[in-house]
Amino acid sequence: MVGFLYYGRLEKEKGIESLIEVLQKVKKSDLDCEFFIFGTGSFENKILELTDQRIHFFGRKPLSTIQKYLSNIDYCLMPSEFLETFWLSALNALSRWIPVIWYKKWGMEPFIFSDCNLYTFKGDTTAKRLYSAITKICSLSKEELQEKKETYQYEITLLMDQYSKNTRYLNFCQLSEILRQQEKKSKNSTQENHPLKIVLVSDFINKIWGIETYLHEAKEYLETLDYTVLLWGNENKPWFLGKLIRYRWILSSPFNFWSKIRFKNFLKKEQPDIIRFHSLLRWLGKGVVEAAAEYQKKEKKSELWMMYHDFWYFYPYPHALFEVKSCKTPLSMRNFLDQQKGIKKFFARWKYLLMKGLVKVLKKSINLHLVPSEYMKEIVVQSYQIADKKVKVFPHFIQD
Repeated sequence: MVGFLYYGRLEKEKGIESLIEVLQKVKKSDLDCEFFIFGTGSFENKILELTDQRIHFFGRKPLSTIQKYLSNIDYCLMPSEFLETFWLSALNALSRWIPVIWYKKWGMEPFIFSDCNLYTFKGDTTAKRLYSAITKICSLSKEELQEKKETYQYEITLLMDQYSKNTRYLNFCQLSEILRQQEKKSKNSTQENHPLKIVLVSDFINKIWGIETYLHEAKEYLETLDYTVLLWGNENKPWFLGKLIRYRWILSSPFNFWSKIRFKNFLKKEQPDIIRFHSLLRWLGKGVVEAAAEYQKKEKKSELWMMYHDFWYFYPYPHALFEVKSCKTPLSMRNFLDQQKGIKKFFARWKYLLMKGLVKVLKKSINLHLVPSEYMKEIVVQSYQIADKKVKVFPHFIQD
């Protein structure tokens, strides 16, 4: 029996409707397979209705729990339809020796093997191609499946080294002028260097979503290398309440002067060497970047980095972004509102006005603009009209 895994949000933009359509077909078939589904979202009840002896639903669980079922799982399904910046879930699946079935494009391109690429299967929709892929896999003999597993293991081994914590740290060192200077000093001096202090800044820093949890892992890893790492931001509530709070705060982020004052005092006290921003639109706003720029100018130290984890900074409704060409550049009111209609156009206009001040500060103050995938580099360069050398690819690492 072939085991298929899905874990992630059960929402439309993640392609969950395609997965549901596939599950409905599977229930009517005699395919020798079973599905292990982890996640939560608005389609939870639909998934629950489909559960049977071959379709298992577990809700939201940590990676440690999912790991218990790995012996039953052969492939991971990632049927997302919208533009992914970098699919950390796919990387985590591969690190558990599970190949991923999806389209070989965008931030997922490095992680999809040729015989798992949905473009190579019959069908004019994601659901049809996905069902075609599942049907073909289920028709393979045990020997053929084992042979594929051995091939995947070899290819995954080659991939994993590129996204290990150690490789990310080497990339991190190459990005930082401060680290390079410190290395030169250490070679010419017997004195012990003072450990660098790094501040990771995000709208929210408690473990409610993927990137917030990811920041904690980055912090823990850098601390094992003797850096001093601090998280700075706010705590938010999870799920529906948190979503309401975030949307309320988006409206007030340009006027969030209190965060600027708090961050200014924080910088004066902590004297960090590197300040890396991760999320600013949902609460912190431009004030914290201004505070960092003022600190940098006054103290003649520190590097300011900005990491773009999503398309909020380039497109009004990222979950409705399905093609790179839809993200018009350069960033202007006209391009931002392109393809938007009705009430969406009204809110897009409001968002652009709120974002304009932040983008101006980012262009002026940030030393390095970081993106998780190669294809995003051109989008940042063209959107903000900044020098190509100021935008660097800084991929995520494998989570434990």
